[in-house]
Amino acid sequence: MAALTSIAAGIGIASSLGGAAMSFTQANKQQKLQQEAEAEALKAMIQARGRLDVNYMNALSVQKEPYELQREAMLAQGTQATDAAQESERGAAAAAGRVQMAQNEAQGGIRTEMGKELTEIERLKVAEESRLRDLQTQLDLGEVEGAQMAARNAQEMAAQATTQGFEGLTSAATQAANLVPLYARTGITQDSLKGMQFTPEQMKLFGQVGGNTLGAPGSNGFTNLDFEAIQNMNRGQFNQFKNDLTRPQRNMLREYNAFNIYDNN
Repeated sequence: MAALTSIAAGIGIASSLGGAAMSFTQANKQQKLQQEAEAEALKAMIQARGRLDVNYMNALSVQKEPYELQREAMLAQGTQATDAAQESERGAAAAAGRVQMAQNEAQGGIRTEMGKELTEIERLKVAEESRLRDLQTQLDLGEVEGAQMAARNAQEMAAQATTQGFEGLTSAATQAANLVPLYARTGITQDSLKGMQFTPEQMKLFGQVGGNTLGAPGSNGFTNLDFEAIQNMNRGQFNQFKNDLTRPQRNMLREYNAFNIYDNN
């Protein structure tokens, strides 16, 4: 009965220690996973910021070719009109003046159109810069929020696993303490030895008790252990009896008492 109880208790201790080890391992694993997640998040954030640093609107510029072609066509028409006025010899000077005025107006129109296009390009660039800045802010806020949430989750899971680990150690310690009731509960007392009996083999194995509390050694090598005499000892004699015992003898009395405890339970 006692052996089965001890085996079952040993299995319980091993199970508790195994659970504690698994809990501590899980806590460590959660911390490592958190570190890996944070590294991946930082890498992704750096890549995203790198893409946001590029304002593709900066590549926009005024396409000058249409305006150049328009200017060349206007100059050609002005030249033709001036030549025609000179050939007619009538109002050549006035015609040349009108052509010059027309060319000046056309030049002004071209400059106005180019200015409008430049203004629109600059507006697009500024708008894109503002959009990118807003995205950067969102990334920053998201990074902070995500890191805080991940840190809280990891901290809670690690704390939970650590708590479970210590609970497992406490359980194992409690079970281990319960394995030794002979030390924690009884020890060797006159009451614990009351009614105790040994077989002849056990008496022979127990051997002689030193000192003089039980008198002279038994004859033919037989032990002088006398349970009845022990019950009649006063406190001082009993304490001396315990001091006279060897360690193996004390262990035999304790083990016998422990077996009786388990069997009585």
